[in-house]
Order: sequence, then structure tokens, then C-alpha cells
Amino acid sequence: MIENLQLSQKQLKESHEELEQRVIQRTQELNKVNKSLQLKSIQLKELNDNLEDRVKEEILKQKEQEQILIQQSRLAAMGEMIGNIAHQWRQPLNALSLLIQNIYFSYKMESLDDEFMQRSLDKANLLTKNMSKTIDDFRNFFRPNKSKELFEVNSFILKSIYLVESSFEHNNIQIDFIQSNPIQIEGFPNEFSQVVLNILSNAKDALIEKKIANAKVIIKIVLQNELINVIIENNAGQIPEEILEKIYEPYFTTKEEGKGTGIGLYMSKTIIENNMNGKLFSKNIDDGVQFIIQIPKA
Repeated sequence: MIENLQLSQKQLKESHEELEQRVIQRTQELNKVNKSLQLKSIQLKELNDNLEDRVKEEILKQKEQEQILIQQSRLAAMGEMIGNIAHQWRQPLNALSLLIQNIYFSYKMESLDDEFMQRSLDKANLLTKNMSKTIDDFRNFFRPNKSKELFEVNSFILKSIYLVESSFEHNNIQIDFIQSNPIQIEGFPNEFSQVVLNILSNAKDALIEKKIANAKVIIKIVLQNELINVIIENNAGQIPEEILEKIYEPYFTTKEEGKGTGIGLYMSKTIIENNMNGKLFSKNIDDGVQFIIQIPKA
């Protein structure tokens, strides 16, 4: 019995020692795994930090690229505006020319009196005042809004029409605006006007290029629940379906080389969708294309 007890104690001791060794071995393995996990955690953190830095860098690059595109878009629009100013000034300049000739003829005929001079001066002042107002209107158009504000849709559409109507008349293009009751939206009014102007300018170019008879552009506002749809349609013919969505890509243009930058519609979509929580899309209609600016009501 004593021998059996001693043997049992020996076996128990050996089992205990073996267990201790296994515990030590397992602890070492766990320490290795823990160190490996710590290393992976550090590597993962470094990777995450690097990824965040890269994302920030890419966002910064994208913003810089967007600013370049905005500047290019404004320069292109300014070029368009110079042509519009020329059309706006043609009539008052002709009137001033006739006024000067009348003064000269009156002087030659010795019929130049105080009353005639005063009438001529008043008319000249009125003409130059209107020309100066045109400059102010165009200059304010390119002044970006620093923050969102409430503005009335109809009035800013009329503002865009005013800036291009002389150019449309010069090219025999009819422009009709079916106004709605006063509606307010929240956003950047000058940028909104620029979007409308971009779409109108593109329509004008398409109508001129295709030499459309009875060329016309129709603007209307349609309410759809809490959405305001500003619809601008032309009769310049349809755009092939395969490129209908591509027209909003940067630098994509269907115009002849040197006649289009391909950034107007891209910037218009960016302004409406990124800055004003709206949508800008287009679709073909029977005899042309319809552009829809969709913005929530204020």
C-alpha cells in the first residue's frame, strides 16, 4: 500500500510538472500571439493613419481641381458675357451716335438752343446710365455668394434671361418664360443664375450650329410636392442617348474644337447637386432636349 501510495505521489508530481510545463509553453505561445497582435494593431493603426492622410490629400487635390474648374468656368462665362454686353450696348450706342449727329446738324443749321441741348443731355444721360447699369448687372452676376440665402426663383431666372436676351434676339431665337407664383428656395442665387445662363447659352449655340428655323427656348416652373422643377427646353434636336449622361462630365463637349470648354454643364451639376441639395438632369423630347433643375422648396 505504501509502495502504491508512493507511486501515486510520483505520478501526481510528474503530472503536475508536466502541467506546469504545458502552462509555461501555452503562456509563451499566448505571449507570442499577443505580441503579434500588438504588432499588427500598430501596423493597422499606421496603415489607418496613412490612409486618412491619403484621403485628406486626395480630398484637398479634388477641391483644388474643382476650384480650377470653377475658375475656368467663370472665365468661359465671362467670354460669353463680353459678347452679350456687346449686344446689350449696340442699341444705346447707335442712339448716342444719332444724338451726336443731331446736335451737330442743329449746330450747323444754327438752331441749337438751350431747350434742345437740355433734351439731348437728358437723353444722353439716360442712355449712359442704362449702359452703366448693364456693367453693374454683369459684374454682380460673377460675384459669388459667401453663404446660402433665401431667394425668389422667378426673379433670378429673369435676371439670367436679361443677360442673354439681346444675343438671342440678334440670332432670331425666341425665348419664352412661363412664370409661376412667387417661390422661394435656399441656396446661392448668383450661382443659380449662372446655371440657368449656362443652359441657355448651350441651347443658343446648338440652335445656331444646327441652323434651326423658328428656334426657341421655353422656360417653365413645375411644382412637384416639395420640389421645384425649373424646366428649360429647346428645339435644337435630340442628343444621342449614348452621350446624354456624358454631357455632364468635365471637358466633354459636342461642339467643334475651340468652340466649347466642356465645363459649363459639369459646374452647373456641381452647383445644383453639391451646393444646393438638388438635381440636374436632362432628357430628350420630340424636337429637342429638356434640362430639369430640381431643388427643394425653402
